[in-house]
Amino acid sequence: MRSTNLTRSFSVPKYFIPFLVLTLISVIFCFFVPIAVQNMVSMLGILSFGILHGANDLKIIAKKTSHQKKNNSLQFFVLYIVVVFLGIILFYFIPRLALLSFVLVSCYHFGEQHWSDRYEGKASPFVFFILYGALIFMMLFSHQYAESSKIIFQITSVQLPFQFFWIGTIVSFIGIIVYSILNKIPLNVVLLELLLLGLLALLFSKATLIFGFGFYFVLWHSLPSLQSQIYYIYDKETKRPLLQYIKSALLYWVMAIIGLLFFYYFVDLPQEYMLSIFFSFLAAITFPHAIVMTLMFYSEEANGD
Repeated sequence: MRSTNLTRSFSVPKYFIPFLVLTLISVIFCFFVPIAVQNMVSMLGILSFGILHGANDLKIIAKKTSHQKKNNSLQFFVLYIVVVFLGIILFYFIPRLALLSFVLVSCYHFGEQHWSDRYEGKASPFVFFILYGALIFMMLFSHQYAESSKIIFQITSVQLPFQFFWIGTIVSFIGIIVYSILNKIPLNVVLLELLLLGLLALLFSKATLIFGFGFYFVLWHSLPSLQSQIYYIYDKETKRPLLQYIKSALLYWVMAIIGLLFFYYFVDLPQEYMLSIFFSFLAAITFPHAIVMTLMFYSEEANGD
């Protein structure tokens, strides 16, 4: 059974509206700040909070398997490592399949984190979560078509037309509206979401590709995910749970940063391929993280069973 009590960050206007204001401020920020500064700010956010929010997956696995046999915990750990390397291998040998898998998994992962505590419809949320994540990606790629299509071509050697992303935006948006009506999602929730999507569309049109992605990834995904994980891992008696979380995640985070820096410094690639490599790196660590988060959201501990 899916948990409805883990993601609390933006489920009520008290939290949602301030982050809408931050989104609006970021739109204004993009009007006045040079591209280089936008990219630098975004990279700092992704490399800090972005990677950090996925750095405690093994601790989540340990919590979920704490009532199971030790050999089961070891199996989860081995499976996690295997999925990471499988992602790397896929991007090296079958880049088209790897990129498609990354986008689909990320679509579901974004939608699940953003809507897990607010979707109460009778129909399975699987398609709804994918549609929401797809809308985010399609809006971003449509507004940043030149850079997005270039990166996709560098990874897959496939040149996607602009119409592909524009039609994808329309289809996913209509799908979300239909799902919202059929599953009777409260009107106030839908209106706030439409306001957010409008501001994100404006941001994506004015920001660089990396800033647009980084902004959503950090502010609207990573930060609420951090809160969800802290709530899941630590009990109410834990002092300074955020500090405990950072200490626990520090080794994995450092290893991820070192691995990325090692690749950039010792692998001879043209400068124009750096963003492609960066997104491939994010994809490799997203695959297992998305699986772990789904396990967490469907955890008995999360539901209080």
